[in-house]
Amino acid sequence: MKPLSVALPLIAGLFAGVPATAAFAQSTLADPFKDARYMSGYREVAPSAVPEELQDVEALTRIRGTKRITACGDPYAFPSTEITDEARGYDVDLVKLVAGKEGWEAQFVWVNTASRGGMNRAFRTTIAKGVCDVFLGLGTGGNDGPLKKSKLTLIEPTFGVRYVLVTFDAALKSTSLAELAKNRTPTAGTYFSPTEKLLSAEGLNYESFPEARRAIQAMAEGKVAAALIPSTSLAESRRQFPARTVYVIDSYVPQDAYNWNNAWAVQQKDAELRAFLEERLSALAASGELQALLDRYGIPYFPPFKTAQAAATERK
Repeated sequence: MKPLSVALPLIAGLFAGVPATAAFAQSTLADPFKDARYMSGYREVAPSAVPEELQDVEALTRIRGTKRITACGDPYAFPSTEITDEARGYDVDLVKLVAGKEGWEAQFVWVNTASRGGMNRAFRTTIAKGVCDVFLGLGTGGNDGPLKKSKLTLIEPTFGVRYVLVTFDAALKSTSLAELAKNRTPTAGTYFSPTEKLLSAEGLNYESFPEARRAIQAMAEGKVAAALIPSTSLAESRRQFPARTVYVIDSYVPQDAYNWNNAWAVQQKDAELRAFLEERLSALAASGELQALLDRYGIPYFPPFKTAQAAATERK
């Protein structure tokens, strides 16, 4: 056997299956943008060797032959993908669940998606070169250009994500939006997202924070009473403040135009792998196993939404 012909710098202690040292065991609660390794766009984990006779076959044939599926993901993208002492996140767990049912090993390759070059660079240097079979932690919309450049395609979405208005104050759970606006209840949104537009449209008194995690922290510190965050960010609330119950405010109805879906990408040529993953993920959703998996992170399950982009495609 010989290894894949891709040169990958190996970062000690950061690969799946090997415990990380204290120096490297960082989580989303750390600041990746102050991590020189992360900002340099590191890529780690040399993929395991592949027998010569399986190196040029369709991905699913190779996976079945080696009994191993390899997934790429961002190491700081909790709750989707993360590396601390071990690989974790709902997408990581989903890959492990699919692999386990087939008797396969799940291997993970970590790549920075936020450094110079962004998703273009992340795709180009990993999955487009055959470093991994599937790229995790993606959403519908926003990555069309990079996906096309690297000849990738999204599989059918795994579940839906939408904005939810949340609070730690049980008394606000059933409060109407009109009351929240009238009382000038301080509310949090996030930069570079539709939250500012949505909160403004409801007449709410809001302040914007760099990310959902910071908005949740501000709510816990009493700086704001509520926050508009993606439903997946409820996992951040559970991890940051496990002793506190977070409530979804009933009166806020998410606007369909701002819903999106969680999805994975595979190479366009790997049609068999795409069909296999779609079938297995659909079965996990139908059996309730997907919902149970998300429940462990405190994330509500929504069936995939028909996004505006998907509807436009159907009309063509």
